Amino acid sequence: MSKVLEQLLAFHSSPAICGIKASNLINIKYSDSIYLEIEELNKKYPRLCFYILKRNKDNVLVLVYRKKVLEKKLNEDDNKSFLLEQGYDVSSVDSMLLCLKERMENDDFPHEIGVFLGYDLSDIKAFIKGYACLYVGYWKVYSRVDEKIELFNKYTKCREIVNKMIDKGYPIENFMR
Repeated sequence: MSKVLEQLLAFHSSPAICGIKASNLINIKYSDSIYLEIEELNKKYPRLCFYILKRNKDNVLVLVYRKKVLEKKLNEDDNKSFLLEQGYDVSSVDSMLLCLKERMENDDFPHEIGVFLGYDLSDIKAFIKGYACLYVGYWKVYSRVDEKIELFNKYTKCREIVNKMIDKGYPIENFMR
């Protein structure tokens, strides 16, 4: 893995890599080898997934997640019902990801992407309805602010720890197993 990709993953995807967040998005500069690099990462780290959601001429948008963590989040009854209401095939995680990928081609960020990213469903619905948010962190918060600030602090702490370890020379692979 290139040092640039390692640093991008550490900074933008540590919470997902460590399994404390459903997933993270990472925007990677397009190169002729990016598809091969992603394929190699998926083979090397079977518990982690790197799923290309969208590509344009300059960048590739990749969803980074641990299979079991994302599956648990997407299969929560409320989240599954919401995605079904949005027209998703909820028969499997793969079918939900495929639907998200198709929607990303038509709409840069369909609102329901928040479910995949582990956002609180009540916050996603409040955002869609246009309510005024109470706090902005990893997403816009509309309820239970203190609880979500605590969660955001965990995500930030995770990122800081992973980045410090990488700065000390430890490879990100230590966190990806």
